[in-house]
Amino acid sequence: MAKRSVESLIDEFNQQVGSRAWTSIRGLHDSVLIDTLIAKGVDVSAVYDGVTISFSKKVKLNDAKNKVIFA
Repeated sequence: MAKRSVESLIDEFNQQVGSRAWTSIRGLHDSVLIDTLIAKGVDVSAVYDGVTISFSKKVKLNDAKNKVIFA
């Protein structure tokens, strides 16, 4: 995931919105997705509190492309 663009990671996040299925592999994937966004300097506090990731709403990047906001 580290080689992917922030925009493609946001698209991948949005594909997970509303999904109620959960497996340990999905949990690992979601953690890596959030960690990758953070490593790329994106503020994900709208969907991640340091423990739980919320997939309740679709997101987009703010105008500066450094923060996740609700779409």
